[in-house]
Amino acid sequence: MAETFVIVHGAFQTSADWRGIADRLEAAGHDAVLVDLPGRPGDGVAPGEVTMADHAATVVAAVTDAAAADPDGQVVLVGHSFGGLVISAAAEAEPAPISTLVFVAAYLPRIGTVQGDSLQELATADHHGAWQADSFVVSADYTMASVNPRDRAAIFASDTDGATADAVLAGMVDEPLGPLATPVPLTAAGFGSVRAAYVVTLRDQAISTDFQLTMLGRGTVAEAIPVDSGHVPQLTAPDALVAALLRAATTEIE
Repeated sequence: MAETFVIVHGAFQTSADWRGIADRLEAAGHDAVLVDLPGRPGDGVAPGEVTMADHAATVVAAVTDAAAADPDGQVVLVGHSFGGLVISAAAEAEPAPISTLVFVAAYLPRIGTVQGDSLQELATADHHGAWQADSFVVSADYTMASVNPRDRAAIFASDTDGATADAVLAGMVDEPLGPLATPVPLTAAGFGSVRAAYVVTLRDQAISTDFQLTMLGRGTVAEAIPVDSGHVPQLTAPDALVAALLRAATTEIE
């Protein structure tokens, strides 16, 4: 069955990193919509003004439009890394058009906590990745964050080298800081009403595999699918990731 995939990139990245995945999905007969979150370079949005609510609203608008064009009226919503928090917020706000949430090497927030989980809180709890004390760099005006160039390869391209590693690093951008510290409160009636699957990256140094498994143990995920890659399988293991996305979108195997 043909699916419509709406794909949300992670922090320090853009939708361009997912163009190869979209092309492969479309070649297999599916539709793919790539979302750029507010605050990407050149979009005219002031980084200091970007909020998590803006991110969620951007995704909800993309989901609503894509679902309206889909014969079944639903989409598979994919979130990578920080995008896991964003798709969770979108599903909490508008669960009906989403058939499945797919978390790819992503932060998976918990349901029912009083305040909700933020990237900042979840990342602090992960003690097994390649982040160093000064890997995460905050701008002088506290509006943007970046990754120390010294550590980018070890964190984001640990499973590759050469031209592929160069492409991973060349695509990295600065990130609006505010949403990274914003909690995402979730409920069983909203986010919890949507089927979820998780793509576990087995050599991840950004969100460690150990921490991915810890988050899986806390949540309500229908299926976990392993991919032998580092943090950006969309660039380093695209064929394996496409196979994982198609499997995640298929409910009949449960």
